[in-house]
Amino acid sequence: MKTAILFSGQGAQYVNMGLDFIENVPELKYKLESYAAILDLDILSHLNDETKINDTRYTQPLMVVVEMLIHDYLVSQGLKIDGYAGFSLGEFAGLYAAGFYEAENILKIINMRAKLMQEASTLKPGAMAAILSLSDDVVEAICKEVSTPNDLVVAANYNSDGQLVISGSKKAVQLAVDLAKEKGARRAMMLNVSGAFHSPYMKDAGSSLKLYAENFKLHDAHKVLYANTTAMPLKKEDVLNEIYEQIANPVYFKQTIQHMVKDGFERFIEVGPGQVLSGLVKKISPESKIYNVSKFEDIKNLEEIL
Repeated sequence: MKTAILFSGQGAQYVNMGLDFIENVPELKYKLESYAAILDLDILSHLNDETKINDTRYTQPLMVVVEMLIHDYLVSQGLKIDGYAGFSLGEFAGLYAAGFYEAENILKIINMRAKLMQEASTLKPGAMAAILSLSDDVVEAICKEVSTPNDLVVAANYNSDGQLVISGSKKAVQLAVDLAKEKGARRAMMLNVSGAFHSPYMKDAGSSLKLYAENFKLHDAHKVLYANTTAMPLKKEDVLNEIYEQIANPVYFKQTIQHMVKDGFERFIEVGPGQVLSGLVKKISPESKIYNVSKFEDIKNLEEIL
């Protein structure tokens, strides 16, 4: 039975996430201190700060740090992992876990990503919304219908059948939400985010991040990582382009899980705060075995496979 780790995305964060691992595993505290020095952030303080933890500038490095620490602990306990995928931000924890980047370098890259995305959100304010119970084709058509050259809205996150997140200008997203309701959406709701993530409004941030990432050594991966933008295994020569494309293009999570199941993955472990991905996998592949590790006590649920 092939086992995959899925890394949570932005929006799942909560105050004090990951601190129970640090309290229970002394080795992780040393890693945390070294990561804090690399990022020049008071990670422990920020994890206790509701304002900081929900600010894109800090959310992104904090979440990746927590996911890296939990992953490394699971590896130290003997968990056999065959592959990885990450949802949006979670893909960067995946780039580390799969072996493409050393810890120090992925932290520097994600720190820059957070800064660039925050700047892009300030320069080009946007919005995102979740549309439920309409087919992908219908939602995509709605986006095309309401978009104009100055006010775009696009499909951003293909979460599962009947669940698609859209992203774009505030005006266009609101028009799409209204039209989705007219067309029978069970729910069409604006999300509490600071920008139009995974839309063309983030393209400049992607270009700048790719230029920055070129400064860091890429390694051959030791495990497979499925890419957000293709839903297929990521090759070393495509990593920099993935870093660029991922910010301004859709996350094909539904398609990723479908491809992983076809490739023989039967067991999925969500690592990181929340249980969003676990719930999506249940909808996409009900026959798969699904675990969630967001708290230290969740480790006991893995006893059968450790």
